[in-house]
Amino acid sequence: MSIANAASRATPKPASAQKPLSRLFLVCVVVAICIWGGNWPVMKFGSQYIPPLWFAASRFLSAAILSFIIAFAIGKLRLPTRAEWPIVIGVGVLQMGLFTALVTGALHFVMPGRASLIAYATSIWVVPGAALVLKQKLSPQQSLATVCSYAGMAVIVLPALIHADLHSMIGYLMLGVASLSWAMNILQIKLTPSVKLDFDLLPWQTLVAAVPLCLLAFIVDGAPLFLAQSHSWYVIAYTGPLATALTFLIVLQMTQRLSPVTVSVCMLGVPVVGLTLSSLVFGETLSADLLLGMGLLCLGLVLPALPALGMRRLAAKG
Repeated sequence: MSIANAASRATPKPASAQKPLSRLFLVCVVVAICIWGGNWPVMKFGSQYIPPLWFAASRFLSAAILSFIIAFAIGKLRLPTRAEWPIVIGVGVLQMGLFTALVTGALHFVMPGRASLIAYATSIWVVPGAALVLKQKLSPQQSLATVCSYAGMAVIVLPALIHADLHSMIGYLMLGVASLSWAMNILQIKLTPSVKLDFDLLPWQTLVAAVPLCLLAFIVDGAPLFLAQSHSWYVIAYTGPLATALTFLIVLQMTQRLSPVTVSVCMLGVPVVGLTLSSLVFGETLSADLLLGMGLLCLGLVLPALPALGMRRLAAKG
């Protein structure tokens, strides 16, 4: 009997066998997607007078300071354990530091709307990675959502790549590497289910991202002279405490509670918001290919939630 129980614990659960998601958690996910979508126009605006490395460094340094203060105030400040440090470093380096530095630099080469799509197209890497590394089989809903997200990305990205000059291609290459970096961290988190991604680890994750970025920014760009400009503080306030300290905590919970494919598809909601806001703020044209691609992405966003919503209805009837 104990052997059977042990075997059942060792057998990975199929992707479709997810616990029902609370309504509050789904609302938090939507809020996180909207905040990150709004972060793209803010980053584009800030990149006009804040150097890319300092932009990324100030974002995570401000988030680290705030999260350390909050963790101390609520009694949750502690050192990570030996088992937690690899995840802390992985999140801080791959998902926070490297990802943000690359996308911030890419905004000097491309507009934020299409750029946000490429950066958040982690499903390009996560879907094959989940199959090869995690041996995960997709549910029918996940398979259909993945097809819709791939089709939406192709409709939006391919026309831009075909007509891109060398200047734009540099930006697109940086965004592709950023997307790969985040995908690697998603898979790392799923391979370490014993580590719980609570607020306790957020101060250290943001610190791991901030320290090397600050050092590199000092070496490459010199002193942070942009801090003398008052409007830079408004940008940092949005990108740091709001779009990092709060939002990363929600997204890391998503990464741990949902399948990697579902997470990567849900994150495509960020460029949908980013494209919409970019068209309003910077006049980025919502052409027919963008509208069609956004429609496919929105369909891909809804599909992964259908199994969980169905389970909630069945549970309510029972």
